[in-house]
Amino acid sequence: MQKTLQAYIADKKKQNFLIYGLGQAFNLVTPVIVVPHIVKVCGEEGLGKIGYGFALALFLILVVDYSFEIKGTKEVSENRHDPKLLARIFNTTLFSKLMLFAAVAAIAFLLITTIPFFNREGKLFGFSMAIVLAQVFNPIWYLQGLENYKAVSLINIFSKSLYLILIYLLINNHNDYVLVNLLLGLSALLFNLGGLIYLLTRHGIKVILPPVGQIMDILKADFTFCVSQLFLSARQLSPLVLTGYFLGDFAAGQYKLIEQVITLFRTFIQVFLRYFYPLACYKAQEGMVYGFNFWKRYSAVNLLLVSAGAVFLSFFPEEILGFFNASQQTIRELSGLFRLALIIPVLMACSLPMEQLMFIMGRNKIYVRIAIFVTAVNIVAILILVKDYLVPGVIISLVVAEILFIILYFKNSCLHLSRKTEQ
Repeated sequence: MQKTLQAYIADKKKQNFLIYGLGQAFNLVTPVIVVPHIVKVCGEEGLGKIGYGFALALFLILVVDYSFEIKGTKEVSENRHDPKLLARIFNTTLFSKLMLFAAVAAIAFLLITTIPFFNREGKLFGFSMAIVLAQVFNPIWYLQGLENYKAVSLINIFSKSLYLILIYLLINNHNDYVLVNLLLGLSALLFNLGGLIYLLTRHGIKVILPPVGQIMDILKADFTFCVSQLFLSARQLSPLVLTGYFLGDFAAGQYKLIEQVITLFRTFIQVFLRYFYPLACYKAQEGMVYGFNFWKRYSAVNLLLVSAGAVFLSFFPEEILGFFNASQQTIRELSGLFRLALIIPVLMACSLPMEQLMFIMGRNKIYVRIAIFVTAVNIVAILILVKDYLVPGVIISLVVAEILFIILYFKNSCLHLSRKTEQ
């Protein structure tokens, strides 16, 4: 009987992994399908401008998400058998997000109306706020905590499918680049709301406005964590923005093409790690040694897959850039740089699992310091290198930043935990 139960659990895990992988595959494949069409219609300059709007949206999403995507999922996973507490977590999270969205919407309005850089592309940046609004109602953090991967996958598949259809139907001339982020946001919003309704119905959760004081307590408690996420976002987004500011929209578009491949790997790594995160937290409750051993196994698989993918792509830089409809000038200029940039995903396959281990261990305060320090170093390095070394200088700064993350995370997670277990 016990063997039968264990076999059922193992089969269930495999099934969940396949379902989750299928859904997340749409997140990986969608940019590969969309970007060539956008570059063909809107040009590399248009792709660079879309990147600015998307960068602003991602930055503001981190404010709206605060710490819910990480801490919320952890809390749901650890309290999955307590319906009352789960309902409380859900309501405080939803209304906290609504409050934070009101704040970032006001900030975005001020930026668009007062700063020339944003005002020049006001419609693009305004439409990009649809992505931020969609994130307010995104129920995936809660569903992942419950390990309901079927619902997570369906939301991803349907929203990305609608986005693809709308892109090919509505993006037909050079000026349509302003619509791209709007279409992404509306597609996500529609199916996030559908997922939210499913969640409320399936789990019998009633939407109740929690006491304002309760929301404020959460926001105060997690403020430093949110600040660290904003610094990390600044590190991810500053290369594109600074490249565009110093070198122009065309150079920003060139960088965006390389970043597209880096982002593909980053998305894969994050998707892979998020699948195991709730279970790793759950195992860590039984004992940190169990959680650490489980983390080592799936992190090693992640590193192997990413390294193999990076090596494979390094043989085909011209073909990949050509697939994205890059100009011949861009292909000539970026082929060598493309190979150098593939070092970054391999380094990420080391740094991001260690970052996750920091959360599992509850070392959030140290994580915040590391995030702020490395971000500051990264931005300063870009400012020093971009003028003389152009886009290659930006890529070198990213390599240095990832190496710094690995050293500091390793010291404060793996090494710290090893010493602790020896004692």
